[in-house]
Amino acid sequence: MNGFILQEEEQNILVLRLNRPPDNFIKLPVLEQLHGVIDSMSLRNDYEGVIIASAIDDIFTSGHEVVDIADGHNERKLKKALSSVAEVLLTIQRLPLPTLSLINGHCVGFGLELALATDFRIAVDEEINIGFPDVRLGTFPPFGGIYRLVKLVGETRAKELLLKGKLLGPRSALEAGLIDAIVSKESLFEEGIKLLKGFSKNAPLAMTAAKRSIVDSTLKDFMAVVREDIEDYTTIVSSEDYAEGKNALQEGRLPTYKKR
Repeated sequence: MNGFILQEEEQNILVLRLNRPPDNFIKLPVLEQLHGVIDSMSLRNDYEGVIIASAIDDIFTSGHEVVDIADGHNERKLKKALSSVAEVLLTIQRLPLPTLSLINGHCVGFGLELALATDFRIAVDEEINIGFPDVRLGTFPPFGGIYRLVKLVGETRAKELLLKGKLLGPRSALEAGLIDAIVSKESLFEEGIKLLKGFSKNAPLAMTAAKRSIVDSTLKDFMAVVREDIEDYTTIVSSEDYAEGKNALQEGRLPTYKKR
């Protein structure tokens, strides 16, 4: 089996590093491994937190290739794949332990969807992009990222980021509330461990109950929204505009959309 998810432990913190060179473009096998690791955590009760990071320099993750698994965009197969991805992110969000994304580089599209599923996000203080450029390519974030974004930064800021496909640098992302801190690349891992260890002095059962209540309160109507997003996404990836967006990206030109 390919080592798409590298695991290590540091001070009772489980560290999961995404490892799909050269750019951490995510496919279903990567997510299946991630889901399997997270499910196996139920066999351990001594972890104090979980870090999701990247094994690739300068890139957290640059997107996903879920659409490609559906030959000819078979609708049933595509919806099943999209639902599977949404379930992985929901499982991460519902983990009873504090979770953290260490954003060491570009974090766009699915990368931000994944980061938003964790409790906290720390990014390097360098020239990296953070955001959802999906609308520029003819799609939108279909895995619950929009719902999470609105809860995090509010409706107005979410509209600005999503409808413009706006990419932010770390300082702007911090100001917008997308991330919680920015640090130097050299101290990123150390600061991540320090943040999660800061919870270890508190009562684990009380923290677990509090997190469950917080997450459940933010997920009201969540699955209904995601089901609608998946329906829309399935329609969009069969459109001429989606094909135009992909072709334009590959050809290095601006797309010409025709609303069909």
